[in-house]
Amino acid sequence: MQLKSILNFVQPHQGFVYGAVHQRNKGQRTVLDIEIRPRKNRQPVCSRCGKPGPGYDTL
Repeated sequence: MQLKSILNFVQPHQGFVYGAVHQRNKGQRTVLDIEIRPRKNRQPVCSRCGKPGPGYDTL
C-alpha cells in the first residue's frame, strides 16, 4: 500500500490532494514532508461555516 493511500484512509482532507512526499532526517528523527494542495475543479468550502464559496479561503 502506498503512503498516499494510507494518508487518505487515516487523515482524509476533502477538497485536497496529497502531492509529493519527501523523507529527511532532523537530528536523530526521520521527518516526512508531505505536499497538500487544493483539488482542481472543486468549489472551495468555507473553513468557518462549511458552505461552498466563490473563492479559495487563503487564511
